[in-house]
Amino acid sequence: MEWNKARKIALMAALLLVAVLLAACTATPDTTGNNQSGVGNQDIVPFPIRSPEVSAAPSATPTIGAVISLPSSVINQPTPGGWGSIITSAQPLVTPTATVWGGIIVITNTPGAPTPTPTSTVLKLGAEGPAVRALQQRLKALGYNIGTVDGDFGQTTEAAVKAFQDRNGLTADGIAGTATLNKLNSSSALPPRPTATPTPRPTPTPQVKPNVFLQNGSSGSDVRRMQERLIDLGYLLGSATGMYDSATEDAVFAFQRRNTSTPDGIAGPITLEKLYSSSARGTSTPAGIIGTSLQRGLKDSAAVRLIQSRLKELRFYAGSVDGDFGASTEAAVKAFQSANGLTPDGRVGGGTFNRLFGNDANGPTRTATPRPDQATPQPTKIPFYVNVTPNPQGQYVTLREGNSGTLVRNLQEALKKRGYFDLQVDGLYGFGTTAAVKAFQKDKGLSQDGVAGPATQRILFEGDYPAGS
Repeated sequence: MEWNKARKIALMAALLLVAVLLAACTATPDTTGNNQSGVGNQDIVPFPIRSPEVSAAPSATPTIGAVISLPSSVINQPTPGGWGSIITSAQPLVTPTATVWGGIIVITNTPGAPTPTPTSTVLKLGAEGPAVRALQQRLKALGYNIGTVDGDFGQTTEAAVKAFQDRNGLTADGIAGTATLNKLNSSSALPPRPTATPTPRPTPTPQVKPNVFLQNGSSGSDVRRMQERLIDLGYLLGSATGMYDSATEDAVFAFQRRNTSTPDGIAGPITLEKLYSSSARGTSTPAGIIGTSLQRGLKDSAAVRLIQSRLKELRFYAGSVDGDFGASTEAAVKAFQSANGLTPDGRVGGGTFNRLFGNDANGPTRTATPRPDQATPQPTKIPFYVNVTPNPQGQYVTLREGNSGTLVRNLQEALKKRGYFDLQVDGLYGFGTTAAVKAFQKDKGLSQDGVAGPATQRILFEGDYPAGS
Protein backbone atom coordinates (compact mmCIF):
# COMPACT_ATOMS: atom_id res chain seq x y z
CA MET A 1 0.00 0.00 0.00
CA GLU A 2 2.75 2.40 0.96
CA TRP A 3 4.69 1.23 -2.06
CA ASN A 4 1.87 2.05 -4.44
CA LYS A 5 1.58 5.52 -2.98
CA ALA A 6 5.29 6.14 -3.40
CA ARG A 7 5.17 4.95 -7.01
CA LYS A 8 2.35 7.36 -7.82
CA ILE A 9 4.31 10.30 -6.40
CA ALA A 10 7.38 9.36 -8.44
CA LEU A 11 5.29 9.15 -11.65
CA MET A 12 3.75 12.54 -11.05
CA ALA A 13 7.18 14.07 -10.46
CA ALA A 14 8.43 12.58 -13.74
CA LEU A 15 5.48 14.03 -15.68
CA LEU A 16 6.05 17.42 -14.07
CA LEU A 17 9.73 17.31 -15.10
CA VAL A 18 8.78 16.48 -18.73
CA ALA A 19 6.30 19.40 -18.78
CA VAL A 20 8.99 21.78 -17.52
CA LEU A 21 11.43 20.59 -20.20
CA LEU A 22 8.86 20.98 -22.98
CA ALA A 23 7.99 24.49 -21.83
CA ALA A 24 11.65 25.47 -22.02
CA CYS A 25 11.78 24.48 -25.76
CA THR A 26 8.82 26.81 -26.87
CA ALA A 27 9.63 30.37 -28.21
CA THR A 28 8.07 33.21 -26.29
CA PRO A 29 5.65 35.17 -28.58
CA ASP A 30 6.42 38.81 -29.41
CA THR A 31 3.65 40.83 -27.79
CA THR A 32 5.10 44.33 -28.51
CA GLY A 33 3.17 44.91 -31.73
CA ASN A 34 4.11 41.98 -33.95
CA ASN A 35 0.60 40.80 -34.70
CA GLN A 36 1.09 39.55 -38.29
CA SER A 37 2.84 36.16 -37.77
CA GLY A 38 6.39 37.48 -38.07
CA VAL A 39 5.86 39.95 -40.92
CA GLY A 40 6.97 42.85 -38.76
CA ASN A 41 5.46 46.01 -37.37
CA GLN A 42 2.94 47.24 -40.00
CA ASP A 43 2.89 50.71 -38.44
CA ILE A 44 6.49 51.29 -39.63
CA VAL A 45 6.55 50.14 -43.27
CA PRO A 46 9.96 50.62 -44.94
CA PHE A 47 8.21 51.10 -48.36
CA PRO A 48 5.12 53.26 -47.65
CA ILE A 49 2.18 53.03 -50.03
CA ARG A 50 -0.09 56.03 -49.62
CA SER A 51 -2.55 57.12 -52.23
CA PRO A 52 -6.20 58.12 -52.13
CA GLU A 53 -6.50 57.04 -55.77
CA VAL A 54 -6.26 53.29 -55.10
CA SER A 55 -9.75 52.11 -55.84
CA ALA A 56 -9.70 49.09 -53.53
CA ALA A 57 -7.20 48.05 -50.87
CA PRO A 58 -6.06 44.40 -50.75
CA SER A 59 -8.36 42.27 -48.68
CA ALA A 60 -5.40 40.75 -46.92
CA THR A 61 -2.06 42.21 -45.94
CA PRO A 62 0.61 41.17 -48.47
CA THR A 63 2.92 38.47 -47.36
CA ILE A 64 6.61 38.08 -48.03
CA GLY A 65 7.25 37.83 -51.78
CA ALA A 66 3.75 39.07 -52.74
CA VAL A 67 3.12 40.95 -56.02
CA ILE A 68 1.38 44.33 -55.70
CA SER A 69 -0.13 45.86 -58.87
CA LEU A 70 -0.43 49.62 -58.67
CA PRO A 71 -1.75 52.09 -61.25
CA SER A 72 0.73 54.59 -62.63
CA SER A 73 -1.28 57.41 -61.04
CA VAL A 74 -0.25 56.06 -57.64
CA ILE A 75 3.41 56.15 -58.57
CA ASN A 76 3.02 59.77 -59.60
CA GLN A 77 1.87 60.81 -56.10
CA PRO A 78 4.48 62.85 -54.20
CA THR A 79 6.11 60.90 -51.36
CA PRO A 80 8.83 61.80 -48.92
CA GLY A 81 12.38 61.05 -49.99
CA GLY A 82 14.78 58.87 -48.18
CA TRP A 83 15.11 55.12 -47.72
CA GLY A 84 12.15 53.14 -48.97
CA SER A 85 10.57 56.11 -50.91
CA ILE A 86 8.60 55.52 -54.10
CA ILE A 87 10.35 56.84 -57.23
CA THR A 88 7.92 58.89 -59.31
CA SER A 89 7.64 58.21 -63.02
CA ALA A 90 5.24 59.42 -65.69
CA GLN A 91 5.79 56.28 -67.76
CA PRO A 92 5.33 52.61 -66.81
CA LEU A 93 8.56 50.97 -65.70
CA VAL A 94 9.91 48.48 -68.20
CA THR A 95 10.92 45.94 -65.57
CA PRO A 96 9.22 45.13 -62.22
CA THR A 97 10.74 46.83 -59.19
CA ALA A 98 11.63 44.67 -56.21
CA THR A 99 10.67 45.94 -52.75
CA VAL A 100 12.64 45.58 -49.56
CA TRP A 101 10.18 42.86 -48.47
CA GLY A 102 11.14 40.68 -51.39
CA GLY A 103 7.84 41.39 -53.14
CA ILE A 104 7.38 43.09 -56.55
CA ILE A 105 5.50 46.24 -57.46
CA VAL A 106 4.15 46.12 -61.03
CA ILE A 107 3.24 49.57 -62.38
CA THR A 108 0.39 49.70 -64.87
CA ASN A 109 -1.37 52.52 -66.70
CA THR A 110 -4.57 53.75 -65.12
CA PRO A 111 -7.46 52.12 -67.02
CA GLY A 112 -9.50 54.56 -69.04
CA ALA A 113 -6.96 57.38 -68.84
CA PRO A 114 -7.31 59.48 -72.03
CA THR A 115 -4.31 59.72 -74.34
CA PRO A 116 -3.77 63.30 -75.50
CA THR A 117 -4.05 63.74 -79.26
CA PRO A 118 -2.18 66.60 -80.95
CA THR A 119 -4.38 69.04 -82.82
CA SER A 120 -3.74 69.47 -86.55
CA THR A 121 -4.56 72.09 -89.15
CA VAL A 122 -6.02 71.15 -92.53
CA LEU A 123 -6.03 73.77 -95.27
CA LYS A 124 -7.95 73.12 -98.47
CA LEU A 125 -9.91 74.75 -101.28
CA GLY A 126 -12.07 77.57 -99.89
CA ALA A 127 -10.03 78.20 -96.72
CA GLU A 128 -8.99 81.78 -95.91
CA GLY A 129 -6.91 83.59 -93.33
CA PRO A 130 -3.35 83.98 -92.01
CA ALA A 131 -2.63 80.24 -92.16
CA VAL A 132 -3.39 80.18 -95.89
CA ARG A 133 -1.27 83.29 -96.41
CA ALA A 134 1.68 81.63 -94.63
CA LEU A 135 1.18 78.53 -96.79
CA GLN A 136 1.22 80.62 -99.96
CA GLN A 137 4.31 82.55 -98.88
CA ARG A 138 6.23 79.34 -98.20
CA LEU A 139 5.18 77.80 -101.53
CA LYS A 140 6.18 80.98 -103.34
CA ALA A 141 9.56 81.07 -101.56
CA LEU A 142 10.20 77.52 -102.80
CA GLY A 143 9.39 78.57 -106.36
CA TYR A 144 5.86 77.19 -106.82
CA ASN A 145 3.35 79.24 -108.79
CA ILE A 146 0.63 80.39 -106.37
CA GLY A 147 -0.40 83.61 -108.10
CA THR A 148 -1.11 86.31 -105.52
CA VAL A 149 -0.38 85.85 -101.80
CA ASP A 150 -3.86 86.86 -100.66
CA GLY A 151 -4.77 84.37 -97.91
CA ASP A 152 -7.46 82.82 -100.14
CA PHE A 153 -7.05 79.09 -100.86
CA GLY A 154 -8.20 79.10 -104.48
CA GLN A 155 -7.60 76.80 -107.43
CA THR A 156 -4.14 78.23 -108.14
CA THR A 157 -3.05 77.54 -104.55
CA GLU A 158 -4.56 74.05 -104.75
CA ALA A 159 -2.59 73.35 -107.94
CA ALA A 160 0.61 74.57 -106.24
CA VAL A 161 -0.03 72.30 -103.23
CA LYS A 162 -0.58 69.34 -105.57
CA ALA A 163 2.66 70.13 -107.40
CA PHE A 164 4.53 70.33 -104.08
CA GLN A 165 3.03 67.07 -102.85
CA ASP A 166 3.88 65.26 -106.09
CA ARG A 167 7.44 66.61 -106.01
CA ASN A 168 7.95 65.58 -102.37
CA GLY A 169 6.47 62.06 -102.51
CA LEU A 170 3.15 62.88 -100.82
CA THR A 171 -0.39 62.11 -101.90
CA ALA A 172 -1.18 64.83 -104.45
CA ASP A 173 -4.72 65.66 -103.29
CA GLY A 174 -4.29 69.44 -102.99
CA ILE A 175 -5.12 69.36 -99.25
CA ALA A 176 -2.46 70.73 -96.90
CA GLY A 177 -2.73 68.45 -93.88
CA THR A 178 -0.24 67.69 -91.13
CA ALA A 179 2.15 65.65 -93.29
CA THR A 180 2.16 68.24 -96.09
CA LEU A 181 2.64 71.21 -93.72
CA ASN A 182 5.43 69.47 -91.81
CA LYS A 183 7.25 68.68 -95.05
CA LEU A 184 6.61 72.15 -96.45
CA ASN A 185 8.15 73.85 -93.41
CA SER A 186 11.10 71.48 -93.16
CA SER A 187 14.58 72.09 -94.52
CA SER A 188 14.20 69.07 -96.81
CA ALA A 189 11.25 70.53 -98.79
CA LEU A 190 11.99 70.24 -102.51
CA PRO A 191 11.37 73.08 -104.96
CA PRO A 192 9.67 72.48 -108.30
CA ARG A 193 11.50 70.42 -110.87
CA PRO A 194 13.66 72.77 -112.91
CA THR A 195 12.31 73.46 -116.36
CA ALA A 196 15.10 73.58 -118.83
CA THR A 197 15.01 76.62 -121.09
CA PRO A 198 14.89 75.19 -124.59
CA THR A 199 17.83 76.13 -126.73
CA PRO A 200 16.58 77.72 -129.93
CA ARG A 201 17.06 75.18 -132.65
CA PRO A 202 19.22 76.34 -135.53
CA THR A 203 17.47 76.85 -138.80
CA PRO A 204 19.31 76.51 -142.09
CA THR A 205 20.04 79.99 -143.39
CA PRO A 206 18.04 80.54 -146.54
CA GLN A 207 19.59 81.94 -149.66
CA VAL A 208 19.45 85.67 -149.00
CA LYS A 209 20.18 88.04 -151.80
CA PRO A 210 22.53 90.83 -150.77
CA ASN A 211 20.28 93.54 -152.17
CA VAL A 212 17.00 92.29 -150.61
CA PHE A 213 15.78 93.79 -147.34
CA LEU A 214 12.53 92.72 -145.60
CA GLN A 215 10.62 95.60 -144.09
CA ASN A 216 7.14 96.84 -143.25
CA GLY A 217 4.94 96.17 -146.29
CA SER A 218 6.94 93.20 -147.60
CA SER A 219 5.23 89.85 -148.14
CA GLY A 220 5.94 86.34 -149.30
CA SER A 221 7.63 83.12 -148.20
CA ASP A 222 10.74 84.90 -146.91
CA VAL A 223 8.60 86.97 -144.56
CA ARG A 224 6.67 83.88 -143.44
CA ARG A 225 9.90 81.98 -142.68
CA MET A 226 11.25 84.98 -140.74
CA GLN A 227 8.03 85.27 -138.72
CA GLU A 228 8.14 81.55 -137.83
CA ARG A 229 11.68 81.99 -136.53
CA LEU A 230 10.69 85.07 -134.52
CA ILE A 231 7.77 83.10 -132.99
CA ASP A 232 10.15 80.24 -132.18
CA LEU A 233 12.47 82.66 -130.35
CA GLY A 234 9.59 84.31 -128.44
CA TYR A 235 9.58 87.72 -130.14
CA LEU A 236 6.15 87.16 -131.74
CA LEU A 237 2.90 85.51 -130.67
CA GLY A 238 0.40 83.86 -132.99
CA SER A 239 0.93 82.25 -136.39
CA ALA A 240 2.94 83.39 -139.39
CA THR A 241 0.99 85.30 -142.06
CA GLY A 242 3.66 86.16 -144.61
CA MET A 243 2.72 89.83 -144.23
CA TYR A 244 5.33 92.21 -142.76
CA ASP A 245 3.11 94.32 -140.49
CA SER A 246 3.82 96.66 -137.59
CA ALA A 247 3.87 93.77 -135.08
CA THR A 248 6.49 91.96 -137.18
CA GLU A 249 8.50 95.18 -137.42
CA ASP A 250 8.43 95.56 -133.62
CA ALA A 251 9.57 91.93 -133.24
CA VAL A 252 12.49 92.44 -135.64
CA PHE A 253 13.47 95.60 -133.81
CA ALA A 254 13.38 93.77 -130.43
CA PHE A 255 15.48 90.93 -131.86
CA GLN A 256 18.06 93.36 -133.23
CA ARG A 257 18.38 95.10 -129.87
CA ARG A 258 19.44 91.81 -128.28
CA ASN A 259 21.47 90.32 -131.10
CA THR A 260 22.87 92.98 -133.43
CA SER A 261 24.30 96.45 -133.24
CA THR A 262 21.92 98.23 -135.63
CA PRO A 263 18.26 98.04 -134.47
CA ASP A 264 16.16 99.61 -137.23
CA GLY A 265 13.26 97.14 -137.71
CA ILE A 266 14.52 96.14 -141.19
CA ALA A 267 15.63 92.54 -141.70
CA GLY A 268 18.69 92.68 -143.94
CA PRO A 269 21.35 89.98 -144.60
CA ILE A 270 23.20 90.53 -141.27
CA THR A 271 19.97 90.35 -139.23
CA LEU A 272 18.70 87.25 -141.04
CA GLU A 273 22.00 85.35 -140.72
CA LYS A 274 21.99 86.01 -136.95
CA LEU A 275 18.28 85.17 -136.73
CA TYR A 276 18.72 81.68 -138.20
CA SER A 277 21.93 80.84 -136.33
CA SER A 278 22.23 78.65 -133.24
CA SER A 279 23.60 81.61 -131.25
CA ALA A 280 20.42 83.68 -131.67
CA ARG A 281 19.19 84.87 -128.29
CA GLY A 282 15.50 84.48 -127.51
CA THR A 283 13.21 86.40 -125.16
CA SER A 284 10.32 85.82 -122.78
CA THR A 285 8.61 89.13 -123.66
CA PRO A 286 6.99 89.11 -127.09
CA ALA A 287 6.79 92.37 -129.00
CA GLY A 288 3.54 91.67 -130.83
CA ILE A 289 0.89 89.20 -131.90
CA ILE A 290 0.03 88.23 -135.48
CA GLY A 291 -2.37 85.99 -137.34
CA THR A 292 -4.64 85.21 -134.38
CA SER A 293 -6.19 86.64 -131.23
CA LEU A 294 -6.24 85.64 -127.58
CA GLN A 295 -9.75 85.13 -126.31
CA ARG A 296 -11.83 83.53 -123.58
CA GLY A 297 -11.29 79.79 -123.14
CA LEU A 298 -7.49 79.62 -123.39
CA LYS A 299 -5.93 77.69 -120.49
CA ASP A 300 -2.46 77.84 -118.96
CA SER A 301 -1.12 80.11 -121.68
CA ALA A 302 2.12 82.06 -121.32
CA ALA A 303 0.69 84.73 -123.62
CA VAL A 304 -2.40 85.10 -121.41
CA ARG A 305 -0.17 85.48 -118.34
CA LEU A 306 1.62 88.28 -120.12
CA ILE A 307 -1.69 89.98 -120.91
CA GLN A 308 -2.94 89.57 -117.33
CA SER A 309 0.28 91.02 -115.88
CA ARG A 310 0.04 94.08 -118.12
CA LEU A 311 -3.66 94.60 -117.37
CA LYS A 312 -2.91 94.31 -113.65
CA GLU A 313 -0.11 96.86 -114.02
CA LEU A 314 -2.56 99.25 -115.67
CA ARG A 315 -5.13 98.58 -112.87
CA PHE A 316 -7.74 96.97 -115.12
CA TYR A 317 -7.31 93.46 -113.70
CA ALA A 318 -7.32 92.34 -110.06
CA GLY A 319 -7.37 88.54 -110.42
CA SER A 320 -4.61 85.95 -110.39
CA VAL A 321 -1.98 85.81 -113.13
CA ASP A 322 -2.71 82.15 -113.88
CA GLY A 323 -2.71 81.99 -117.69
CA ASP A 324 -6.44 81.16 -117.87
CA PHE A 325 -8.46 83.52 -120.09
CA GLY A 326 -11.68 83.53 -118.08
CA ALA A 327 -14.55 85.93 -117.48
CA SER A 328 -12.57 88.32 -115.30
CA THR A 329 -9.74 88.56 -117.86
CA GLU A 330 -12.25 89.16 -120.64
CA ALA A 331 -13.94 91.92 -118.62
CA ALA A 332 -10.54 93.54 -118.00
CA VAL A 333 -9.69 93.43 -121.73
CA LYS A 334 -13.05 95.03 -122.58
CA ALA A 335 -12.46 97.77 -120.02
CA PHE A 336 -9.00 98.44 -121.45
CA GLN A 337 -10.31 98.53 -125.01
CA SER A 338 -13.09 100.93 -124.03
CA ALA A 339 -10.66 103.26 -122.24
CA ASN A 340 -8.29 103.24 -125.24
CA GLY A 341 -10.74 103.81 -128.08
CA LEU A 342 -10.77 100.20 -129.32
CA THR A 343 -13.71 97.95 -130.09
CA PRO A 344 -14.59 96.33 -126.71
CA ASP A 345 -14.87 92.73 -127.93
CA GLY A 346 -12.79 91.17 -125.13
CA ARG A 347 -10.30 89.63 -127.57
CA VAL A 348 -6.59 90.51 -127.76
CA GLY A 349 -5.59 90.86 -131.38
CA GLY A 350 -2.72 92.75 -132.92
CA GLY A 351 -4.25 96.20 -132.41
CA THR A 352 -5.19 95.58 -128.77
CA PHE A 353 -1.84 93.92 -128.04
CA ASN A 354 0.18 96.75 -129.54
CA ARG A 355 -1.84 99.39 -127.72
CA LEU A 356 -1.70 97.40 -124.47
CA PHE A 357 2.10 97.31 -124.51
CA GLY A 358 2.59 100.72 -126.05
CA ASN A 359 3.80 103.71 -124.12
CA ASP A 360 0.53 105.55 -124.76
CA ALA A 361 -1.75 102.92 -123.16
CA ASN A 362 -4.43 104.61 -121.04
CA GLY A 363 -5.35 103.39 -117.59
CA PRO A 364 -8.87 103.42 -116.09
CA THR A 365 -10.68 106.76 -116.33
CA ARG A 366 -10.37 108.73 -113.13
CA THR A 367 -12.51 111.55 -111.82
CA ALA A 368 -10.98 114.98 -111.48
CA THR A 369 -9.06 115.68 -108.29
CA PRO A 370 -11.47 117.52 -105.93
CA ARG A 371 -10.71 120.68 -104.05
CA PRO A 372 -9.71 120.25 -100.38
CA ASP A 373 -13.17 121.40 -99.26
CA GLN A 374 -14.90 118.79 -101.40
CA ALA A 375 -15.91 115.31 -100.26
CA THR A 376 -13.73 112.27 -100.82
CA PRO A 377 -13.73 111.48 -104.57
CA GLN A 378 -15.82 108.54 -105.68
CA PRO A 379 -13.91 105.63 -107.22
CA THR A 380 -13.99 104.93 -110.93
CA LYS A 381 -17.20 103.37 -112.21
CA ILE A 382 -16.88 99.76 -113.31
CA PRO A 383 -17.57 99.79 -117.06
CA PHE A 384 -18.64 96.15 -117.49
CA TYR A 385 -20.23 93.48 -115.34
CA VAL A 386 -19.98 89.74 -115.98
CA ASN A 387 -22.93 87.57 -114.98
CA VAL A 388 -21.97 84.67 -112.68
CA THR A 389 -24.12 81.54 -112.53
CA PRO A 390 -24.46 79.08 -109.62
CA ASN A 391 -22.21 76.02 -109.41
CA PRO A 392 -24.05 72.89 -110.65
CA GLN A 393 -22.73 70.93 -107.64
CA GLY A 394 -24.07 73.56 -105.24
CA GLN A 395 -20.62 74.76 -104.13
CA TYR A 396 -19.90 78.40 -103.38
CA VAL A 397 -18.69 80.45 -106.35
CA THR A 398 -16.05 83.12 -105.68
CA LEU A 399 -17.52 86.59 -106.28
CA ARG A 400 -15.54 89.79 -106.88
CA GLU A 401 -15.77 93.28 -108.37
CA GLY A 402 -17.26 93.25 -111.86
CA ASN A 403 -19.54 90.24 -111.22
CA SER A 404 -23.32 90.39 -111.40
CA GLY A 405 -26.38 88.16 -111.11
CA THR A 406 -28.46 86.32 -108.54
CA LEU A 407 -25.45 85.18 -106.51
CA VAL A 408 -24.29 88.79 -106.07
CA ARG A 409 -27.82 89.83 -105.10
CA ASN A 410 -27.98 87.09 -102.44
CA LEU A 411 -24.61 88.23 -101.13
CA GLN A 412 -25.75 91.85 -100.86
CA GLU A 413 -28.98 90.86 -99.08
CA ALA A 414 -27.05 88.78 -96.52
CA LEU A 415 -24.63 91.66 -95.92
CA LYS A 416 -27.56 94.07 -95.56
CA LYS A 417 -29.25 91.86 -92.94
CA ARG A 418 -26.04 91.89 -90.90
CA GLY A 419 -25.69 95.66 -91.16
CA TYR A 420 -22.70 95.80 -93.51
CA PHE A 421 -24.42 96.96 -96.71
CA ASP A 422 -26.58 100.08 -96.80
CA LEU A 423 -26.84 100.54 -100.57
CA GLN A 424 -29.39 99.32 -103.07
CA VAL A 425 -29.46 95.54 -103.60
CA ASP A 426 -28.95 95.56 -107.38
CA GLY A 427 -26.99 92.36 -108.04
CA LEU A 428 -23.95 94.34 -109.25
CA TYR A 429 -20.68 93.71 -107.41
CA GLY A 430 -19.35 97.27 -107.31
CA PHE A 431 -17.13 99.27 -104.99
CA GLY A 432 -19.82 99.50 -102.31
CA THR A 433 -20.18 95.72 -102.20
CA THR A 434 -16.40 95.36 -101.99
CA ALA A 435 -16.27 97.76 -99.03
CA ALA A 436 -19.06 95.83 -97.27
CA VAL A 437 -17.29 92.50 -97.80
CA LYS A 438 -14.03 93.95 -96.45
CA ALA A 439 -15.78 95.20 -93.32
CA PHE A 440 -17.37 91.80 -92.78
CA GLN A 441 -14.04 90.02 -93.32
CA LYS A 442 -12.34 92.33 -90.83
CA ASP A 443 -14.89 91.55 -88.11
CA LYS A 444 -14.52 87.80 -88.76
CA GLY A 445 -10.73 87.77 -88.80
CA LEU A 446 -10.51 86.91 -92.51
CA SER A 447 -8.19 88.24 -95.20
CA GLN A 448 -9.58 91.69 -96.08
CA ASP A 449 -9.37 91.55 -99.87
CA GLY A 450 -13.01 92.35 -100.65
CA VAL A 451 -13.38 89.09 -102.58
CA ALA A 452 -16.25 86.90 -101.39
CA GLY A 453 -14.63 83.48 -101.62
CA PRO A 454 -16.10 80.19 -100.34
CA ALA A 455 -14.80 80.73 -96.80
CA THR A 456 -16.27 84.24 -96.56
CA GLN A 457 -19.63 83.08 -97.90
CA ARG A 458 -19.75 80.05 -95.57
CA ILE A 459 -19.43 82.29 -92.54
CA LEU A 460 -21.86 84.86 -93.97
CA PHE A 461 -24.59 82.36 -94.84
CA GLU A 462 -24.00 79.52 -92.35
CA GLY A 463 -22.25 80.95 -89.29
CA ASP A 464 -18.77 81.08 -87.86
CA TYR A 465 -16.29 78.33 -88.67
CA PRO A 466 -12.88 77.67 -87.11
CA ALA A 467 -9.88 79.19 -88.86
CA GLY A 468 -8.69 77.06 -91.75
CA SER A 469 -11.90 75.07 -91.97
